[in-house]
Amino acid sequence: MTDIHIYSQPTCSACNEAKEYLKSKGIPYIDHDILKDEKALEEMIHVYKVRVTPLIIIGDKKLVGFDVEELEKALAQLK
Repeated sequence: MTDIHIYSQPTCSACNEAKEYLKSKGIPYIDHDILKDEKALEEMIHVYKVRVTPLIIIGDKKLVGFDVEELEKALAQLK
C-alpha cells in the first residue's frame, strides 16, 4: 500500500479524528506534527501549498481537512 502521510498538529480536532479513523480501520499512516517538525511545516506550505491541517497525502491525492467520504474514495483507489 502507498504510504499515507498526515500533516497535523496536536490541538487540531479534525487531525485527531482523521488519525483515529485510520487507526480504527487498521490503516497505517505517517504523522508529521508541524509544530515539532519544521521541515514538515515547510513541506506542507511550499510543496503542497497548504496552510491548514489536516493535510492528508495518499499517493498523488491531496486531501485538505477531514472528510470521511473523500478519504474513503482516495483509499479505495489504492486497492
